[in-house]
Amino acid sequence: MSKLILIVLAANLISCSEKYGYIYDAKTKRPLEGVFVSDTKDISKKYVTKSDGMFSFSECNDLMIEKKGYKTDTLEKYGCKPNGKCFDGHIFYMEKNK
Repeated sequence: MSKLILIVLAANLISCSEKYGYIYDAKTKRPLEGVFVSDTKDISKKYVTKSDGMFSFSECNDLMIEKKGYKTDTLEKYGCKPNGKCFDGHIFYMEKNK
């Protein structure tokens, strides 16, 4: 019984942890630094990617991704909420403006 309780507690800790994703250039397939990632419904939830292209949130709604010289995009339903997919290491690609 105590093993079952430990498993349930561990699963809860994992599900509450921050979720992360990456933003890459669509053509070069390389990480993009300086991408502004923000929650579409709560602008106080924001993140700017570093050299590895990573961003993370513990809870969010749809996400908007913006970078000068690239097309702005929305990552719909990727928020960490019950009906969201969560990003869990997923790579998203941004295309350059033409």
